[in-house]
Amino acid sequence: MRYLIGLLFALVFALPGHAETPDLEGYSAQLFEQLHPEDQSLAEGWQTGLAKQLDLLEDDPEEFVVLDSIDEIRELIAAEHQPFSIEELDGNWRMRSLQASDLGAIAYQYFPARIYPEGEAYFFDKNTGSQRHRGLMAQLDEDTVFFVGALYYGYETPRLYSSQMVGETTPQQREFDAVAEIYKIGDDHFLMAFAPKNDSYRLYEIRK
Repeated sequence: MRYLIGLLFALVFALPGHAETPDLEGYSAQLFEQLHPEDQSLAEGWQTGLAKQLDLLEDDPEEFVVLDSIDEIRELIAAEHQPFSIEELDGNWRMRSLQASDLGAIAYQYFPARIYPEGEAYFFDKNTGSQRHRGLMAQLDEDTVFFVGALYYGYETPRLYSSQMVGETTPQQREFDAVAEIYKIGDDHFLMAFAPKNDSYRLYEIRK
């Protein structure tokens, strides 16, 4: 585990940047530069896209489509984002995944996860449940932290964001890359919105 984390940090600092960064400094700028160009918009536009996906599900429901969690997801879309510092994310958390696609809108149960400082970065480690994420986090602006990592499944070895891997990036690696934005929406209450893929949306609701 420690070897994997050490390798990840070494690669973040060693690899060249892909494009000019926004107005970031220090480690935030260095992490942002590791994003593939097509990921540098992070989760931009997720609220509008997700709201449209929910509208489509409600307007044209099918018998096999699950719609039970639409109201919960709409509440999270509408939640006000509060200023916060990344240090507030340090600790042990409960996280649940809420997902929407043409198959429906589904909320899963809470699973334990951990966020902790490692050098200049914060490490995100959700290693429970069938769908898991691991990666690095940094401050984007006064009310947003961003995540650069990868999806993996419970039966798999954790992977890194593809640009942080040794060798040429493959299409298979890109399929598992994950970037997200994290917002504070209440006391010890955060929302993690992933960049959508193929009109599929994923949120993590994060609570103590």
